[in-house]
Amino acid sequence: MKKIVIIGAGSVGGHIASNLSLYGIEGRLIGFLDDDTAKQGSEFCGFPILGGVSWLLDKTDLAVVIGIAFPRIKALILNKLAANPTFEFPTLVAGNAWLSNGTTLGKGVVIYPGTCINYGAQIGDFVVMNMNCSVGHHCLIDSFSSLAPNVSLGGHTKVGFSVELGIGCSTLQGVTIGNKTIIGAQCLVHQNLPENIVAVGVPATIKRYLTS
Repeated sequence: MKKIVIIGAGSVGGHIASNLSLYGIEGRLIGFLDDDTAKQGSEFCGFPILGGVSWLLDKTDLAVVIGIAFPRIKALILNKLAANPTFEFPTLVAGNAWLSNGTTLGKGVVIYPGTCINYGAQIGDFVVMNMNCSVGHHCLIDSFSSLAPNVSLGGHTKVGFSVELGIGCSTLQGVTIGNKTIIGAQCLVHQNLPENIVAVGVPATIKRYLTS
C-alpha cells in the first residue's frame, strides 16, 4: 500500500496522525504538508512538515489525505493537485464509527470516532464528519461539506456542496440546505434553507447572505 502524506498540519490532520491505528493506516504516514511557511521544516504530532502542497506535484507514489475541514480551502487544494492525476485519496473511517449496510462514501472522506450513519445515506467526496455525528437514513451530503462534532441530521436531509454545519446543529427530516451555506452551532434547521447564507438560532433563521 502507498505511503501517505496529510495536507494540513492543524486540528484534523493532528487528530488523524495521533490515531493512525484507529483509521487502519499505522506505519504508512511519512509526514505533513502545509502552505504556512512558519510550520515548514518543523514537526507536528511526531511527523515532519515536509513543505507546502507544491511539494507533491511531481510525486507519483503517494496517497493523500486532506486533513482540513474548511470546504473552500479543500476545494482550492484539490484544484492545485489536479495537475497530477496519479494521486489516491483514501477514505478514513474510525474503527469505532458505525456505518449501516447500504451507506455509500466518496473518496477522501474522513469520519471521526462515534459517528453513526444509517442506511441509504450517500456521502460525497472529501466530506469531514467530526466526533459523534448522527446521519439519518437516506441523507445526502454533497462533496467538500464539513460537519462539526455532534451534528444530527434527520432522515432524508439533503446537504449541499461545500456546506459547513456547526457544533451540535440538527435538522428535521426532509430538509434541504443549499450549497456553500453555513449553519451556526446548536441551530435547529426546520425548513429548507437557500445557498450562500449564514443561518443561526433555534429555529435557524438567515442572518446574512454570502457572496457566491
